Order: sequence, then structure tokens, then C-alpha cells
Amino acid sequence: MKSPGKIEKIFEKSLWNFRFIILVVVIALLFSSLMAFYLGVESTLEAFAEIRHSMELNKAPPSNVILVYLISSIDEFLLGIILIIISLGIYELFISKINVIESKDIPYPNWLVFRSLEDLKGTLTKVIIIILMVYFFKSVVVMKFDTPLSILFLAVGIILIALANYISHKASHSKHR
Repeated sequence: MKSPGKIEKIFEKSLWNFRFIILVVVIALLFSSLMAFYLGVESTLEAFAEIRHSMELNKAPPSNVILVYLISSIDEFLLGIILIIISLGIYELFISKINVIESKDIPYPNWLVFRSLEDLKGTLTKVIIIILMVYFFKSVVVMKFDTPLSILFLAVGIILIALANYISHKASHSKHR
């Protein structure tokens, strides 16, 4: 087998270094997480403003409105957290292992170990299911269930969400064994 030529070596090195373009993705995901955290704080402040406004009018705060704001903040904080986790995973998969954690005598968390894009997609899928559950709950809080059919649809929705959650956890447990 003949050794690679100079042009081939230069091309391969360039090709390998092109992976650093992924830093754009990592940085964009980190900025996106900041936006999600900002929206979460904003939703929390809206809930407090609603409570304060009700107290000024000496009336009971509308619990469903406050609940929607707080559920929204949970949803947005979860999204911010997953964006950070995904950015760390993409960085480790394509650029370099993050060595800062191990140097501080902190054990590397298992939920942050990604050996492939499949691991990353599995984590993303689980979090998307959780975000959809939170979004479903938020929608249910403001809906009016005035017909038997709407109550049946609610029950079916809850069953489907529980089933999706069960399947995603079952798949991750069987994978870790």
C-alpha cells in the first residue's frame, strides 16, 4: 500500500478540521438556551404580576392563569436545559471531550455521556416528550370540557402521553442493560 501524497494529506487535514464549523451550532444552541431561560423568567414574573394585580384589586388571583404562566416557565426552563445538554453532547461528539469536569474531582454525570448521535437523539426525544407533556398540561388547564367527547379526548391524550413516556423510559433502560 502506498503512502498518501502531500495533496491527499492536506485535503484530509482540511476535511478533519472542517468539523470545527460545528462550533457555530454549539454557540447558537447556547444562545438559544439563554433565550429560553429569559422566556422562563419572563413567564414567572408574569405569574407574580398577576398575583400582585389581584391583590391590589382585593380579589382572588385567577389560579388557572397563574398556573399557565408557571407551567410555561417550566416548559421554557426545560427547553433551555436540553439546549445546553445537546450543545455539550454535540461538542463532545465532534470537537473534543470536555475535560474541565474531571479535573475538579467531580464525577462526570452519566446523563451527559454521549457515545453517538443515537444517544443524543434518544435524550432529545425523551425531553421533547416531557416538553409535550408540559405543553399538553398547559393546554388542558385553559380548555373547557363541556361535552362527553371532549372529556374522552382528554383521557385518550393522557393515556397516549403516559404510553409515550413509558416507551421512552423502557427503551433507555433496556439500552443501558
